[in-house]
Formats: sequence, structure tokens, C-alpha cells
Amino acid sequence: MLVQNFIWQRMEAIVRIVLQNLNSFSQEEFGIIWNLKDDIQRMKRTVSAIKAVCQDAGAKANNLQVSNWLEELKDVLYDADDLLEDISIKVLERKAMGGNSLLREVKIFFSHSNKIVYGFKLGHEMKEIRKRLEDIAKNKTTLQLTDCPRETPIGCTEQRQTYSFVRKDEVIGREEEKKLLTSYLLHPDASVADNVCVVPIVGIGGLGKTTLAQLVYNDNAVQRYFEEKLWVCVSDEFDIKKIAQKMIGDDKNSEIEQVQQDLRNKIQGRKYLLVLDDVWNEDRELWLKLKSLVMEGGKGSIIIVTTRSRTVAKIMATHPPIFLKGLDLERSLKLFSHVAFDGGKEPNDRELLAIGRDIVKKCAGVPLAIRTIGSLLYSRNLGRSDWLYFKEVEFSQIDLQKDKIFAILKLSYDHLPSFLKQCFAYCSLFPKGFEFDKKTLIQLWLAEGFIRPSNDNRCEEDVGHEYFMNLLLMSLFQEVTTDDYGDISTCKMHDLIHDLAQLVVGKEYAIFEGKKENLGNRTRYLSSRTSLHFAKTSSSYKLRTVIVLQQPLYGSKNLDPLHVHFPFLLSLKCLRVLTICGSDIIKIPKSIRELKHLRYLDLSRNHFLVNLPPDVTSLHNLQTLKLSRCLKLKELPSDINKSLRHLELNECEELTCMPCGLGQLTHLQTLTHFLLGHKNENGDISELSGLNSLKGKLVIKWLDSLRDNAEEVESAKVLLEKKHLQELELWWWHDENVEPPLQWEDPIAEGRILFQKSDEKILQCLQPHHSIKRLVINGYCGESLPDWVGNLSSLLSLEISNCSGLKSLPEGICKLKSLQQLCVYNCSLLERRYRRISGEDWPKIAHIPKVMVSAYTPSALKYIN
Repeated sequence: MLVQNFIWQRMEAIVRIVLQNLNSFSQEEFGIIWNLKDDIQRMKRTVSAIKAVCQDAGAKANNLQVSNWLEELKDVLYDADDLLEDISIKVLERKAMGGNSLLREVKIFFSHSNKIVYGFKLGHEMKEIRKRLEDIAKNKTTLQLTDCPRETPIGCTEQRQTYSFVRKDEVIGREEEKKLLTSYLLHPDASVADNVCVVPIVGIGGLGKTTLAQLVYNDNAVQRYFEEKLWVCVSDEFDIKKIAQKMIGDDKNSEIEQVQQDLRNKIQGRKYLLVLDDVWNEDRELWLKLKSLVMEGGKGSIIIVTTRSRTVAKIMATHPPIFLKGLDLERSLKLFSHVAFDGGKEPNDRELLAIGRDIVKKCAGVPLAIRTIGSLLYSRNLGRSDWLYFKEVEFSQIDLQKDKIFAILKLSYDHLPSFLKQCFAYCSLFPKGFEFDKKTLIQLWLAEGFIRPSNDNRCEEDVGHEYFMNLLLMSLFQEVTTDDYGDISTCKMHDLIHDLAQLVVGKEYAIFEGKKENLGNRTRYLSSRTSLHFAKTSSSYKLRTVIVLQQPLYGSKNLDPLHVHFPFLLSLKCLRVLTICGSDIIKIPKSIRELKHLRYLDLSRNHFLVNLPPDVTSLHNLQTLKLSRCLKLKELPSDINKSLRHLELNECEELTCMPCGLGQLTHLQTLTHFLLGHKNENGDISELSGLNSLKGKLVIKWLDSLRDNAEEVESAKVLLEKKHLQELELWWWHDENVEPPLQWEDPIAEGRILFQKSDEKILQCLQPHHSIKRLVINGYCGESLPDWVGNLSSLLSLEISNCSGLKSLPEGICKLKSLQQLCVYNCSLLERRYRRISGEDWPKIAHIPKVMVSAYTPSALKYIN
């Protein structure tokens, strides 16, 4: 069975985490419990002895006794990890109380955290766990488990990363199919009665149905031939309204009557190409209902359907389907060489090529399997003898499997080191077709303790990026998208790879579908696509993750806000990750402070949430806090957690200020928005001074509040040392949809000169690091921009909006050879100047590929364009 070895493969990572925590104990932690040091040393020896036999136990996992032994070991290791973290949390709480005041000592003594009582309780639990571990260790002899060598971790391979996903110009072996399908599109059958022809592409998973559709969809001749091009990923749920909304680009919750009318208006009489990707629906009535909406296109319109089901093809087709087959041996070898050898060139080693040929034959011509195995062999940098062992020992077992392709894909998982196995398995919590955000995925891995500390002083997020790239290199991720700077932002997982992820997780992971029996006391990671509600709390659950997957973010069938039962959630004392997006939450209970282990809290899209309780600040382990699109959120608690690394506040429209103490978060890497308030008790601009680990994008709003005290900025030098920032937006105005007062164009307007000087001083002092790539200046009242704008050597985009008093651009802008885009919106004096200047002055910015000058604001342009 494919499942047999997965228990021990996950075990290695848990063992590593426990040993890591045991080794990191400080003197303060030893002081929590009497004789703790002796217990810790004994536990380290026991866990190390157990770790040595884990691999042998996995090889014997078919034996029921060994399998039960592994399950018991896993349970006690999780309990040990929770207890060790409890001790560390207790140290953090004592540090947070600070000082040596008599009052704080009295509070500690009379609280539930009394040192003697609590120390005795923890000590008792520690001894109990140590005894359980020792009993398990004794049984390894009875089960005849032997020591095995430690795994060799893979390193980050920087070369050929693009070969981990299929680029359009790298597809091998589908030239004939592309030519045939293109001919259907460009020369439709005139005898077909309907205006719209449906052409299915049929084949098993991994053959490249979607890739073929993409190749044709992006063909230049096809792009010119059709008036409208539309792409809809259908996947499991054939929802007519959703499909229609995707076709018209409607993300509003419109009624079906309006949606169908808009769709018919969009395509009526127009020759269009529509791709319905990954269709599973075998209900003919549903197709006929959609067909009635899409058959009003112009003559020659085409719908391409990709599906694994011949029944789907029969229901939908008006044209004979294209049945994809596996690649022939020649093309399979060509694809294999492309991913397995440097530069895609075959070596001169004939024996190595012969071994590769035998391996490729077992891939049955399936491109996904060929790529997966080729990537595996390339990433492991194996020689001839290693390839021979791989073929004769590991690959020889595949003939015994019922599902050859799945067994081939499993080899990629088998060859992952344990820490990557957990990262890969975690992806099973999300539905098929889910678009993973790379940064979010890394934050989740970090919160779960999956990311190992680096020996070269890199932060954990950078190590997480290495993990991500290794999984990508192994072809376990695909459909990668990049941002404006070429950095990977999102990816997806092929359906077959997702099936593999769900297979390997066993009972530790569960998808909740409204039935309590889906959860067991060994379930540690849970996701739900329905309202998460239990009548009673239960201390028997030891969940570490609860992720509520709400529509429309995660493709849930539930269109209504999700209802959350907090008594159940707050009974989960071991919780590390809590995600509740798009729910009906109005208030977070104060008892959230009981979730001491919580490291990741995502409350995004809770539109009615007004504030967070101060008790959130008692979560001393919290690393990530996401509050984007909490439209009613008014404030954040003061003394926010010093452990925080990521704080997301996008589209929090009623948030008015930042809390005091934000500047103490020296590990903060993500701060999407910094809002300047008018009250003395709020955080001021100087709070940014020490946040030099910030990355990505930072928006600073309400700079107009500094006009009365511009010297405050002058002394701060808040941005110059932030060398990891990529985007900076400086806003003097609150709302991008509200234009600034028109009277600023009047040179004698009252206060204009005073505001002009203040703004020039403020902007001069907000000089960013020269590595910044995008700069936005909005609502600025100065006549000129500071000279430092001309020294931003890495700047790709400069956007200036609503700066009605601005008369000129810095002369240094002509030196910015990297600048790709200059946008000037609603800056009337600047626009007039450039209309008046002679043509010989234009070459100063002629090197910029894209220059846009408009009297409209960016938000107005959205409607005009």
C-alpha cells in the first residue's frame, strides 16, 4: 500500500522539533521547575535513541505492532512539544510583567500562575511524558528496530528554477495536437447548425490537457481571430452563476437574473473563445442551462472543454473530442532530458542515458510523471551508480502498484527530507485548484514550527523561501505567477499532486464537513468549508490548526457568512494557527488570551469587527496578525506583541491611527499601512525608525497631520535604512477616491505657502533607501520634489497624484535608467509646464518606456478606461 510508510516519514519532523526545543532551553526555563534539567537531559537521550530507529520502523510499518508503536510515539511527541512550549511561554509571561516591583510579585503569587503551584503541575506533566517516552523506547528492542543513518537534507538549488513549472515555450511533444486544435478554432465546420462549437480535450490527470488549451489560447493567430477570449477554471463545482460571473468579470454578489443578462450582452453576436478548464459535471441538465446562455455568440465561436471524463465530453461536445494520449518514447526522452540534465542537454554517458531510458518507459508517457522524476533526479545531483540503484531498487517496486502514475509521483514525496514532507502535507488542507500565496504559505509553515533555524543568520522567512523553491523545483507546485519585480507571488498544485498530499497526511489532517465524527483525538490540523459550530466544547481535541475556508476566497460552496462557535475554538489550548476569514464576527472574546500557543491569527474580511480586545497582547507567541478588509475596525490594542513579524491592514477604512509601542517590534517584516493620527497617545512617525526589517510594501497615510510639526520627521530619518522595502506610498490625503481641494491651484490661497514649505520639509526627510522599486506620492503640496528622487537607482515606477502645486520634476530623473513607468495624475501645474516646454526638453524622460499624464485621478481612470 502507498500509505504504509507515511506515518514514520512525518514522525521525523516531529522528533526534530522536540529535540530542537529540548536543546534550546535557557537557564530561566530551567528555573520554572525543580530538577527540570535532569528531566530534560533524560528526555533528550530517549528521543535521540528513538529518532535513530524511526526509519527502520517506517520500513516495517506493515506490521500492525510497529504501526501502533509509531502512532503512540507520535501522540506523546506532540504532547511533549506542547508542554515544552508551555514552559517557554511561562518565561515570556514573567518577562512581560517586567521590573522587580512588589506589586508585580504579589500579582504573580496570588494569580493562577503561582510559581510553586504551577511549577509543581508542569513538573508532574514533564515526568509523566518522560516516563511515556521511556516506555516507548523500551519497546523498540521488543520490535527489533535497528538504528539507521540520519537523512541528508537537501540544500536550496538556485539554478534552473524556471524548469519546475511548464512555460509555454518549454512544452515538449504536443505540436501535432496543438496544430489540430488550432485548425478547429481557425477553420470551424460550416455545417454545424449552432453558432458556437464545443471541442473537448479528454485525458487522464497529468497528460497536459490544460497546457494544450493554454498553448492554443495564447497562440497569436488565435488571439487575433476572436473578438473575446475567456478562461474559466470550473473544477469540482459546476455552478452556472459562478461560471457566468467569471466570464463577465463580475465579483459582486449580483442576482442570477442580472448576471445572465450581462453575460448575454457581453457575447451576443461576438465571436468568442471560451475555455472551461477541468470540468467534472456529468449532469446534462446543468450543461443545458449554461448552454442556453452561451450559445448566442457570433458564428465561429468556440468553447474548449478540458476534462478527464468521457461522459462529460459526450454531454457537451458538438465536435469530436481530442483524446490526449501519453507521449511516445522519443518525445518522453526529450522532455526527460530537458528537466533532468543541465541545460536540457544529454550527457555523453551512454550507460546513464540507457538507465534514464528504462526509467522513462515506466512513466507511461505522462508528462507530469516524467517531469516529476526528471526534477527529482536533477535536484538530487545523482551519478550513474545512484541512477542504477534508483532504477533497480526504488523504481522496480512500481510494477507492484495498482496505480503506476500515482506511485511514480509518490517517489517525489519519498525523497523529500522530513521538514519538507510536513510543508508539502500541510497543503492538503486547501481545496483543489487553490491559489497559494507564497508569503502566506511560508508564514503558516513558520507558525507550525516546520521551518528549521538557519546556521547562516538568515531569518526564518528566507529559509521558508528556500523550502518553497525546493518544492517548486521538484514539480510539486505549478502555474507560478510573478509580481512586477519578477518574484514569485502565487502557485497552484496539480490535482494528482493534491491527491498525493491528501493521501500522506493520514488521521492528523481533516477536512470538516459538518459532522463531528470527522474529527478524532489524533487530528491536529483542521480546515472547514462550512460553519464551524459545536454544541459543546471538548478538551479531548488537540488541534494545532483551524482554517475556515470561506467563499469567495477559497472556493467554498457556502455563500453566506460563516458562523463561528468561539467556546469550541477557545477550548483548543494547543492552537497555533487560527484563520477565520469572511465570517460574521462582531467581537473577539477576551478569553482568546487562553490560546497561549497561537502564532498565526487571520481575521481578514470580517466586515463588522470593530476592535480587538487588549487580551490579544497577552499572546506572546503571536507572529502573524491579518486584519485586511475589516472595514469597521477602528483601533488596534496598545502594547502590541513584540513577537509580531507580520501585520496586514489593507483596506481597514475606519482605522484612524497606530498604537504606541509599534516601534519596539524590531522583528516586524510586514506592515502594510502606517496611519498617522492626531492624538498624543497614538504612535507617531518616529515609531517607524527602528523597523528596519520591513519588506515588501509600506503605505504611510495622513502625512498632512505632520504639517504643524514637520521637525518631528526631520529628526526621525525613518525610511533611509529600510533596504528591504520594495514599494513606498506617501499619502497626504485620506481617501484615494476623494480629490484634494481645487484651491491649491490658486497661488494666493490662504495657508498655501505654509503648507508648501511644510510638505517640502516632510518629503525631504522621508527619503527611502536607494533600492526602492516603486514610489507613489499623493496629495503633496510642494512646488518641487526633493533631489533624492533622482538618486533612486533601482526605481521602476514613479506615480505622482493630486499634487496640484507641483511645478517640476527633479533633474536627476534623467539618470534613472531603470525607470520603466512614470504616471502623473491630476497635477495641473506640472502638466501645463510639460505642454509649454520645447521638444528638446522631452528627451530627459524619453528613455522611460511608459509615460502617462492625465488630469484624472487613478480611481477615476479605472472608470474611464
